[in-house]
Amino acid sequence: MARTADQIQTEIIAAVESTTELSGLTSQSRRSIWRLFTYVVAYIQSLFEQKTDLFKTEIEAIVDRAAPNTAAWVQDRVFKFQYDAITPQVIDLVDLVPTYPTINTDLQIITRCSVKADLSNNVKIKVAKSEPPVALSNAEKSALQDYVTTIGCAGINYLVSSATSDKLYVQADVYYQGQYSAIIADNVIAAIEAFLAALPFDGQLLVSDLERTIRTTTGVKDVVLKNVKARANGTALASASSLVASNALVSRSWNTVAGYIVAETTASNTLADTLTFIPQ
Repeated sequence: MARTADQIQTEIIAAVESTTELSGLTSQSRRSIWRLFTYVVAYIQSLFEQKTDLFKTEIEAIVDRAAPNTAAWVQDRVFKFQYDAITPQVIDLVDLVPTYPTINTDLQIITRCSVKADLSNNVKIKVAKSEPPVALSNAEKSALQDYVTTIGCAGINYLVSSATSDKLYVQADVYYQGQYSAIIADNVIAAIEAFLAALPFDGQLLVSDLERTIRTTTGVKDVVLKNVKARANGTALASASSLVASNALVSRSWNTVAGYIVAETTASNTLADTLTFIPQ
């Protein structure tokens, strides 16, 4: 922080008075020539320090806006991506920082994003839009790919993906208290759907968490998972990966392919079709 001219002059005078070779400078008058010299020097030094402070502030502002290219920074920038089907959203470089000329949060369509890097200079960016999440259209995905390539670091390969949700098939026997017979099916199905919706994007589904979710639903006394399968949307149900098969645990978890997962949607295989409710 810049010192005032008076502060600097005081320090100079103290230095003069403590220097034996300058002991002849004894005048205390503010008009004495040696005090005038100290003031001129102090004033110039103060201006220099003020200019230095301003320059430092400008440099720090540029540094603060500069791209660190961490995964968190890339993710933050992806959330700020803007898309308009009619008006192209072109970014400018302001002090070498990529910026939209007009920030319009209504055009920021990305609601889910994960960023992961590998050892081959590839940065994999998985995204979805809307609430609940859905896949980007081809045009939106193409625009996002161009955006991240533009703002990204030279020499890095940015790969954008966006896919329709994974699907989870659950066949189970649910034992419940008889007084809940009118609402138990709706409650359990809602609990499973809420559980799936709350999973971290691009995260992992644990069979134990699924079982706990069903078992702790109001009115449920116990649950037996008979068959549980997970699949990417493009994989047929018949080829889905078994997590539980014939009441036996096959795999304790499922790493989502699209980044998010919903209950199976194939006709006759939805939760309403595959959950059996047994009063106790």
